[in-house]
Amino acid sequence: MKKAFLSVLLLLSSASAAQIKGADGVTVNISNPKRVVALNATTVEMIYRLGKQKTIVGTDVTGVYPPNKIPSVGHWAQLPVEGIISLKPDLVIGTADNFAAGKNGTVVQQLRAAGVKVLVLPASDTGGLSGVKTRLNMLGHVYNVPNAAASLTKSFDTTMKVVAANKPKKTPKVIFLYAHSASDASIYGTEGGANELITLAGGKNAAPFKDTKALTAEALVAINPDAIVMLERGLEGVGGIEGLLKMPGIAQTNAGRNKRVYTVDNSIRWIGPRLPEFALKLARQFKADFR
Repeated sequence: MKKAFLSVLLLLSSASAAQIKGADGVTVNISNPKRVVALNATTVEMIYRLGKQKTIVGTDVTGVYPPNKIPSVGHWAQLPVEGIISLKPDLVIGTADNFAAGKNGTVVQQLRAAGVKVLVLPASDTGGLSGVKTRLNMLGHVYNVPNAAASLTKSFDTTMKVVAANKPKKTPKVIFLYAHSASDASIYGTEGGANELITLAGGKNAAPFKDTKALTAEALVAINPDAIVMLERGLEGVGGIEGLLKMPGIAQTNAGRNKRVYTVDNSIRWIGPRLPEFALKLARQFKADFR
């Protein structure tokens, strides 16, 4: 962890200025930023946790927690360069996965060519809780509040000790079902925030692949999960438990027969500072059902 942390930081050059090496290898000189465009839900959350939310002048559509009125520049996979520049930021902070997604491949270069400073944080969809700590510590240096960041990372460890004490005795086989509707659903593989959550909570992701695959009855029955985890809006989109049981293969699984379906926060695909809280909630639910 320490080695990884040092690899992305060059560290403070004075009490109010820092040189920080981003995940893209580019070092950014940062001094007391006052107008920040914070891209990715987890970036917004972490800046809030550091008490620096008043510096945020823009975000993307995912930056809605804690509830706020921050102007949105648009969809996270189609970041508009001109829209970001129009907010006159003195710093843009985003994550490597956001900048690589969809049509965002040239966004960082375009912003820098326009004279806008851009700090690229490590990806928010990999790295687990260690990744969260690394990004939080980088932001602590951005805002010259490293002690606050360190205190928050310690609180994660405290919560994770409680999680460990609340894991189920029997490890359930789990799938994460991502659904927009009953006719549009897929199973998430063994990468990403959903997988991290399932593992931390004491389950085993039963998906036999890394990526995402469309749901089929045959595949689901073959996996026969003990439990299904879904986004809150996903379960709502399929019509609740009763609607879910009508989807291909669901009722033929152990999870379907026992109605062991658990919902998680809609932001879980991005691994953020609430991961320990989410893990504790799910661990307690698993423990109650898999003794």
